[in-house]
Amino acid sequence: MSDPIKLKSLKEIEDKYDIFFIDLWGVIHNGVQLFESIENVLNRLKKKNKVIFFITNAPRRSFVIADQLNDFGLSQTFYDRIISSGEITWLSLKKNYEKKKCFMIGPPRDYHLVEGLDIEVVEDYSNGVDIIINTGPWGDDDILENYTDLLNSLIKFNSLMICSNPDKTVIRGKNFMICAGLLAEYYEKIGGKVIYYGKPHSNIYEFCYKFIEGENKILVIGDSLENDIKGANLQKLDSVLITDGIHREVNNNKDIDKEKLDDLIKKKNIKPKFVMRKLN
Repeated sequence: MSDPIKLKSLKEIEDKYDIFFIDLWGVIHNGVQLFESIENVLNRLKKKNKVIFFITNAPRRSFVIADQLNDFGLSQTFYDRIISSGEITWLSLKKNYEKKKCFMIGPPRDYHLVEGLDIEVVEDYSNGVDIIINTGPWGDDDILENYTDLLNSLIKFNSLMICSNPDKTVIRGKNFMICAGLLAEYYEKIGGKVIYYGKPHSNIYEFCYKFIEGENKILVIGDSLENDIKGANLQKLDSVLITDGIHREVNNNKDIDKEKLDDLIKKKNIKPKFVMRKLN
């Protein structure tokens, strides 16, 4: 199997693709601000009539993410569509889980995932609940151990967990934070059943394909081997790994450390077609 091709700029390959599935956190922004040169890249792609989908495991509906991007200074003229794990979670809840009793794990900002739905959200789960909606930890500095007692209690009721963000970690600013996927992983380890919405699972890609007509060459760009690149591999799509995100340990001061990158790819058994340090 050949090594990933290292790129200095997306310009080297972008003309070969029609549609770009681009991750947000770790590629477009760091949760606080846009990365340098992002507007230039997106503007260049749009001038070439490329289609840009932002595909994110954020546990928020697409319109909420659009507002956040606008606050960062990125208007909707730079992209065609936002597809979020939160959006497909909301649609699934509406279709399959109304009239259910629910306990939510996540900060109040994510509670819009039940707005407009006929779902009973309870704070007292002592009598059991039908579903657990897991959007992630309540605080930015949380650790998994803060949730193990809660999850050990919820498992007694055999409640189905709906995980609206398969990510286990994310970087906000310069700091790592745990995400919903880590809580879901623990819940599965103690015998719980979890349904995941988002990358690398097929549901988010199948939703994207509904908005695509005809034969198109798609390129996936993301910073996570386990989510972005694995999802691309499963969908048989070409991919670019951005190494300035959650895998920044493979970088050295000036470039990507090939030995570290090779070791990481071998360990994860997930391989991108291309690799670049940051999107430019």
